[in-house]
Amino acid sequence: MAVSQRDAGPVAVTRAVDGPWWVRQATKVRTFQSLGNPHFRMLWFGMLASFMAMQMNILARGYLAYDLSKSATALGIVTMVRGLPQLFLSPLGGVIADRVDKRRLLLITQVMMAVLSFANVILIATGIIEVWHLAALSLAEGFVFAFNMPSRQAIIPEIVSDEELMNAVALNNSGMNLTRVLGPSLAGALISFGDIGMEVTFTLVALCYVGFLTALYNLPRKRRIAAASKGPFLAQLTGGIKYILGFPALAALIGLAFIPVLFGMPYQTFLPVFSTKVFGTGASGLALMSAFAGVGALVGSLTVATISQYPRKDLLQVAFGVLFGLSLIAFALTPLFPLALLFVFVVGLSGNAYMALNSTMIMSTCERSYHGRVMSVYMMTWSLMPLSTLPLGKAVDMLGVQSTTIICGAILAGFVAVIGIGRVRRGAPVLKRAA
Repeated sequence: MAVSQRDAGPVAVTRAVDGPWWVRQATKVRTFQSLGNPHFRMLWFGMLASFMAMQMNILARGYLAYDLSKSATALGIVTMVRGLPQLFLSPLGGVIADRVDKRRLLLITQVMMAVLSFANVILIATGIIEVWHLAALSLAEGFVFAFNMPSRQAIIPEIVSDEELMNAVALNNSGMNLTRVLGPSLAGALISFGDIGMEVTFTLVALCYVGFLTALYNLPRKRRIAAASKGPFLAQLTGGIKYILGFPALAALIGLAFIPVLFGMPYQTFLPVFSTKVFGTGASGLALMSAFAGVGALVGSLTVATISQYPRKDLLQVAFGVLFGLSLIAFALTPLFPLALLFVFVVGLSGNAYMALNSTMIMSTCERSYHGRVMSVYMMTWSLMPLSTLPLGKAVDMLGVQSTTIICGAILAGFVAVIGIGRVRRGAPVLKRAA
């Protein structure tokens, strides 16, 4: 029976689900199985609020930067500076996550995120907001997220059992993809009301972060916590890299994350080019393609949650990765907008199913005492995406958006097929090895 009080002891897994009627009904479906764990359910709703804040913040801050400057360069700078600290500081965040209580670290970083959001509200309300303020706030958020994201990922195995882990991570990804659809839609609707709408948007962002704080505070202090990592800080920093390199199966999974992020995920950045130059549909076409990609991503994450007990996850990952690359090629080749919507839906589905499988296999492969450091390296792959858009953007100017996307899709499908099939032949790892 599950522990229901915050300090009552380690988290246990329940067979008979306690909770509201809708929880009992939802957990009868394998897709939502891990929501039967009351502590993960609390964490999931808190993360949902935090993801909603992130998505609203990205759209609203970008719109405000362009509105103030009328410059796409300024918009790019405000967006890029947020990713730079995550790229360089994520390994430090991973070491700290393995040395301290992840719940406490998340509480501290989420308080900082809420403070930064309220500062944004004050700057807008007083009418003194400028582009450099937005860039500075983005840079500060990047620093905070470098220490927030590894713990955010690594705390899930402390809340759920090993059997629930894949389903829980997939549901976490599903929540993120759901907010990709809802967050920008809500922020866009509010921004249309002018200055007051912008103030309300950033106020909601701050309140969503406060909601995640409430969920974190109510998590049990006693969880399935691995022994805190000890030793010199620098040795632990390099120890995480050595651990990955010394475990070929884990190194392969990390490698299988890099190429799709570098060559697959940037397609989202170039959707405006497709909507204007290829299909001639303008803003309405861009909105439709973004929505279809977001819904596909949500379906992909839910698919992974549903098949979480399937034994050959390595084979599924290869299939989704190859499909990701091929659907990008099909999307770039089609001259018909309705077909493009179908293909971009498949792109979103296969891409997010692939990445959800990859992240869960990484966490189930490595030891819990290394989760923070390993996930920090994994999160660095996502920090590379804003940087990869710069050379890819140059390629789009030289070769055209369709040719560039076809090349990216071919590289992606070929890489996953060669590396992934080789890994499948060796067999999926079943044992965890110490460094």
